[in-house]
Amino acid sequence: MTSGSVSSNGKKAKTQNGENVPQIKETTSLKSGKNQSKKKLTDEKIDQEEKNLSSEDDIGPGGIDDMDFDNDNDEEEKSDKDENNMETPTEKRRRLAKQYIESVKKELDEAEYDAAEIDRDLIAERLKKDALEQTGRAHRIIADTFSFPIENPNIKSGRHELTVTCVAVAENGQIFYTGSKDASIIKWDLVTGKKLHTFPGGRKEVKNFDGHTNHVLSLAISSDGKYLASGGIDKKINIWSVKENKLLKCFTQHKDSVSGLAFRKGSNQLYSASFDRTIKIWNIDELCYVDTLYGHQDQVMSIDTLSRERCVSAGARDRTCRLFKVIEEKQLIFRGDVTVVQRDNQKFKEDSIDVVEMIDEDNFLSGGNSGTISLWNKGLKKPIFVYHLAHGLQNEGTIPLAYWITSLAIIKYSDLFASGSWDGNIRLWKIANDFKSFVPLTQISMIGFVNSLKFVTTAINERIFLLVGIGQEHKLGRWQKIKKAKNGWRLIELPLKKKEK
Repeated sequence: MTSGSVSSNGKKAKTQNGENVPQIKETTSLKSGKNQSKKKLTDEKIDQEEKNLSSEDDIGPGGIDDMDFDNDNDEEEKSDKDENNMETPTEKRRRLAKQYIESVKKELDEAEYDAAEIDRDLIAERLKKDALEQTGRAHRIIADTFSFPIENPNIKSGRHELTVTCVAVAENGQIFYTGSKDASIIKWDLVTGKKLHTFPGGRKEVKNFDGHTNHVLSLAISSDGKYLASGGIDKKINIWSVKENKLLKCFTQHKDSVSGLAFRKGSNQLYSASFDRTIKIWNIDELCYVDTLYGHQDQVMSIDTLSRERCVSAGARDRTCRLFKVIEEKQLIFRGDVTVVQRDNQKFKEDSIDVVEMIDEDNFLSGGNSGTISLWNKGLKKPIFVYHLAHGLQNEGTIPLAYWITSLAIIKYSDLFASGSWDGNIRLWKIANDFKSFVPLTQISMIGFVNSLKFVTTAINERIFLLVGIGQEHKLGRWQKIKKAKNGWRLIELPLKKKEK
């Protein structure tokens, strides 16, 4: 068979032997070339669009496409590189926007965590402070914040018929009470100085009287401000309702004068000291007797307590202070009967310890008829520091005698305290930060026997006052009388230093 040819128009062509062969059009090669041309144009167009997109992305910094949210995830970025290359520009922008939102959420979460952490730190600090106060290790350094000496002191006053022997102040700083030798108790408004109520005294021969029938010697107000306790020479402890101004209960278990009263801080547990040489514990919520503490060999003149179930007392002529640990059923004895050499080579012996005041759970102060103020720590049997003749010597008589320490008061857990006598001045003192000494700060003129002192801190503006119970006579006798003195109370504001601008 001879070979034949196919024409380009698809018609049959004749072979060499003359046979007709059908002709095929050459459309295949033409169409293929045309398609290849179209594909080439399409690829060029796509490349141009990608270049345009790339140039748009590179116009300037700050776009969301330029943000690197995966800086710390290089390995993850490499694994997702191929997948990201398949994204359209819209999908890429959506993905980056989601990553940006997630990063903002993460920053906000971290900020909230920091705030919560700060709150926890503040709460922990407050709990630590409360715990330190409970253990007696928290102290406020405030003595240097006052402006001394006090020029033209702001003094309020009120009158009693006879000598004021004791004062008590509510913790909210709104009211206070005064007790007197006239057997009465008066309730006062601290802000205005007005008399709010009077609990009158009765005659000695009167029985079943709702009140006292002899000198009132001691007062105390509970921490919650609900109860007032009063004690006196009539051997009674009366419990009064502060709100209703009425007698709730009368305890008669003591066999001699009730010389001191103290409520435990944050509790309605009451301690009472008596000339019968005992200390008794009372539950005022239940209005019942609890226990009796023995140990002193003479009259118990003064008592004080703070938060723990323990109290410190002064034992008059047994020349001891005693710290009673109620739960442990133990007592620590601190002896003040040491002879000390005073200035001018004069010797004075502590014949009687009459007043005691707690600084914190570990340290306390005492004063007596030798004119010495002593600083004690529960870990030592002897005083850490003594200040002799704190109020000087009496000029009367041929034998020099010291002015007794008749009263002490301290701002609890601080370095400021006050002392009183009848030398004509109330003296303010500063305790050293290491609790190993104290120094005089200033004095405030006050004529009469300073029988009682209390510091007052107002709740509204935190102003600090010193409340003074004063009289013409000593609260325990009439061996001396200062006629120039006025029986009553004085309220003295302690001015703060002006802040520098």
